[in-house]
Amino acid sequence: MAQVLKAFPTRLRRFKEGDRVSPQDDLAPQSFDGLVDAGHIEKLPIAAKSKKQDPSKAD
Repeated sequence: MAQVLKAFPTRLRRFKEGDRVSPQDDLAPQSFDGLVDAGHIEKLPIAAKSKKQDPSKAD
């Protein structure tokens, strides 16, 4: 997942600052990596999923 830093258009839509975008989105005619290199997109750090312990199963 990534966040848009600078607005940019694609064939299907216009992304604005703060929008979320993923490598699977259709960003044609640009590419995801090209937009990252150009500073339009910032990759977000992957947050580790915390495992919540079920209180009913506590020892």
